[in-house]
Formats: sequence, structure tokens, C-alpha cells
Amino acid sequence: MVQVTLNQVQKQYDVTICGAGLAGLTLARQLKMQMPGLKILLLDKIARPLPQAAFKVGESTVEVGAHYLSHVLKLTDYFEKNHYHKLGLRYFFSDASGSFEKRPEFGLSQFPPVNSYQIDRGILENDLRQFNEEAGVELIENCSVQDILLSNNDEFHQVIYTRKGDNTHQTVTCRWVIDAMGSRRLLQKKLGLVKDNDEKFNAVWFRVNGCANVNDFVPKTVESWHQRVANGIRYYSTNHLMGNGYWVWLIPLSSGNTSIGIVASEKFHPWLEFNSYGQAYKWLEKYEPVLASYLQDKKPLDFEGRRHYSYSSKQIFSQNRWACVGISGVFSDPFYSPGTDQIGFTNSVTTELIQLELDRKLTQQKVDDANLYCLSYHEGVTRNIQSGYPFFGNALVMGTKLLWDNVSGWSSSGPMMFNSFFFDQEKKAKIQKVTGKFFLLSYQMQQLFKDWATKSNGQNSFDFLDYLSIPFVRKLYERNLQPNKTEQELIDDHLASMETLEELAQVIFLIALEDTMPEALSQLPSPLWLNAWSISLDANKWSSNGLFRPKTQPRNLHNITEQMRNVLLANQRKAPIYC
Repeated sequence: MVQVTLNQVQKQYDVTICGAGLAGLTLARQLKMQMPGLKILLLDKIARPLPQAAFKVGESTVEVGAHYLSHVLKLTDYFEKNHYHKLGLRYFFSDASGSFEKRPEFGLSQFPPVNSYQIDRGILENDLRQFNEEAGVELIENCSVQDILLSNNDEFHQVIYTRKGDNTHQTVTCRWVIDAMGSRRLLQKKLGLVKDNDEKFNAVWFRVNGCANVNDFVPKTVESWHQRVANGIRYYSTNHLMGNGYWVWLIPLSSGNTSIGIVASEKFHPWLEFNSYGQAYKWLEKYEPVLASYLQDKKPLDFEGRRHYSYSSKQIFSQNRWACVGISGVFSDPFYSPGTDQIGFTNSVTTELIQLELDRKLTQQKVDDANLYCLSYHEGVTRNIQSGYPFFGNALVMGTKLLWDNVSGWSSSGPMMFNSFFFDQEKKAKIQKVTGKFFLLSYQMQQLFKDWATKSNGQNSFDFLDYLSIPFVRKLYERNLQPNKTEQELIDDHLASMETLEELAQVIFLIALEDTMPEALSQLPSPLWLNAWSISLDANKWSSNGLFRPKTQPRNLHNITEQMRNVLLANQRKAPIYC
């Protein structure tokens, strides 16, 4: 700890944000927009111009994070002009033949109605620094935060830093201090709040010049493959190449480069197998040879890695006027591109806490609710993602899980960000009366996917699954990702979504049985209506767990059953439809 004396203190701020990466920069902008009179200081170790060609990962956004960046921060015109529209998340699953065009594909055939973006972090963070300075935020670059001295009463905190080339300690005081310094996690470690992930996952990434385009992985003569996503636009997706225990990302950047990363479970793919570019290239030759062949004559612009990247925290907000945002607090698994979602939620909660404290309305209960919400969100997302690594190569099981996880996310976190009610306790309480059983249902479904993958022989599959071409999925997507809803509209939306999820759970259960235990289909009632919260692949427990004692009135499952079979099992035998 650095010791300072009072005569060293130079300036006083309402909020000091340590770290001017994406989380710190967006928080500064949000605070200044909501409370223009705040005196805000940003401190960062890097000075402009930030490199554009190869800077930071975290380039992919999905709808929630994109809404935060474009609408909450009022940057829609900026993103439309300077960054790529994203063609959703796209997944190519393992195929024994080795032919890329035969890999089952999950993704969109056209750009979706709700925009998300592929962001070039160097360009974005350069511009955000300028926007913040123009708004009156003070920014000190080329400095290193040495320590944060927290006050234990109503006195201001102290932040001690040094400037590059000058070892003299400078000190500022602030009412609020924010740790946005990334994986350094200064406050988290200082206060003993570290909460590491029990399972170990590792990642490496690099950028190459030009377009690493999955369309180039398939000969033009395979016309049917190219025609199902017309105009060669697959490049604009966040493309995932999938295999058991790993996935590889390919993300296009507006600077003309492509970001490529390998993410893997330590259980399946040890860190030493891909922790340098030479090792990573050999790893790709073994597991993703088509991509390795494309990279053969290319030189990477950079190479970085993070071992055991995923972690949480015991606390990220305090009534003592501090917060940890971005990966200073938690690091979610990047599989569903949730990082910007997490920034949007934690920044918005931090902004609300600061507003409450300035109004003398901040209570411990508000802080506890904020910690519970943001940490539960992070841990739930990461747990659901990482439970799937052992069967990432199984197209049928993983494709079904992707559908479930997407519609679940649109139904829960989507409305919260699009309508900004995640910190409105009264409104949340009313909606949670409707959705209170959702998390139990989600837990049951994640267990079903794990059991299904264990029992599945991996033979059943699909060619191409365009998830927004499924009528009930698109309806749910368009209903939930809309802003400016009234409270009653939000309640009605959640009621409708819960009904859809209950129906979908039963249809997925039927498909899983057909794939693994077709002989057990005869034990199901016809028409089918079950207790969705008791589904499992252990037939011996069906009766005792109440599978055949539903707690809701039966509804017709025919439409969802047909829609799911048409995309998942179009090439398989027709089994009885119990609906």
C-alpha cells in the first residue's frame, strides 16, 4: 500500500474511474448523460492513438449489449457509420467427413430486424475518449494507478497514481471510485472478494489482415450451400467452429482485419497445446484444418491469451461508494458474446446507485439487490454456457440448446435492457410473479441437455437451422426486443413467453426421447401435456417426480412440435407426435 499525506492531494472529483477501456469509457458517458453536473475523472495507462489493427478482444455484441451502446448511450448513428452490422451468432458443428459444407450449420440467412454490431475496439475506444472529453469528462492518459484508499465513513476516497516517466505519486480524492482496470482486479483482490471458477477454461486470440471468410472454405461449385445464405454474407456473423470441448471464433472488423480465437476446456484441450501462435496453428491443423489451411501463408498481427479466464466476485457494488465494472468484477464465458451485455447492466446499475447516493436515498438493501442481480446474471449465463462444452460437437443436442438459450435470453434479459426496469424493484416484483418458476425450468432443461448428450449416439442432425425462420421463435424475438413498453405490456409479454417456454420444454423432451429412448415414447400420454418442471431422461423417476401431474391447463403442442421437427429432424424418420 502506498502511503500519502494530505498535502499531496491535488484535485477532488465526484467520480474517479480507474481504467478507460470499454467499461470505464461507457460508464463515464452514461454518468455524464444522466447527471451532467458530475465532475468525472478517467485514468488510464494507455495514451492515444490507440492501435486499430490489433487492440482488444470483445468485438462481438448481441442485441442487449448493442441496445445499450446504441440507444442507452445515444450512439446509433455512430455505430451505423463506423462498425459492421452483425449477422447474428453462427455455429458450424463437427462432421466426421471433414468437408466444411457438410458441417451442420446454425445461424441466420439474412440480417435480423434488431441490430447488433461487430465492433473494432481500437476505433471505438479512440472515439469514446474523444466523445467523453467533449462532454466535459477529464481524462489522464499514460498513468498507472498505484492504489485506491477507501474511506470508511463519509470522507472521500483517495486514488494514487503515477505518470509515465515520473515516479512522483499524484493523489486525487473522490466521492465514488470505480475499478474498471480489467483483469488486474485491484479492488477485488484488495478486499478479498475474488471468486474463481472451479472449472478451468482457456483462450487465445489473434488478428490477421484481410477477410477470413467461411464462404471461402467451401468451393463455389457447391451451390446449394452458398445459396442458403445468399450474397456471401456469412462473414458478418460471429462464426463459431465447434467441437467437443472447444470452439473457435471468426469475427470481421471494420478496419479490414479478422479476429480469430480458440476457447477450450482444460479437461479436453490442455493450455500448453495452443498457448503460442506456433502451437495454436498446429492445434488448428488437427481440429480445424480448413481454417489452418487458410492461415498457412498469413502472419498474425498479434497474439494474446488468457488462462483460466472465467471468474466471478463475492461483491461488485458497495454502499461505501465503490463499484467494479467490466472484467474488473466478473468475466463471463464469451461463447454467447455476453461481455457488453454485462457492461450495460453493471454500468446502468452503477449509475443508478450513484444517483441514489447523491439524492441521499441509497440503502444497503438497494446495494444488496444490485449485487444479487448482476452476479446472478453473470453466473447463470456462464454456468449455462460451460455446461455445454463436453457436447459442443453434437449438432442435434447443441443446436436445440442454442435455441433454448436464445429464446430464454430474449425473454428475460432482453426486456430488462430494452425497457430499463432491472433496477425498478416494484416493477421487477410484479414481473417475477409471472416468471418466478423460469429459473427452475431453465435448470431442469440444462440438466436434460447434459443427459441427452451422454445418451445420444450423435447420428441425428440437421443441415441448416435458420432460427429466425421458425415462426414461434421469431414472434418471441420481436415481442421481447422492443422498447417503450408499459408495465402491463411487459407483464403480458412475460406471461406469453413463459407459456412458450413451457411448451417448448415439452417438445424438446419429446425430441430427446426420440433420439435416445424411442421405446419410452409409448409411456407418454396422448395428447401430450406434462409437468415441464419434472422432465428428465430417467424414466424410473417420471412418476415419482410428478411428470404426469401437470400444474397448468393443457395446450395444443402441435404447432411448436411441427416447427421444431421441420428444422431439427427434417432428414430423420417421422415419429409419433404426441400432441
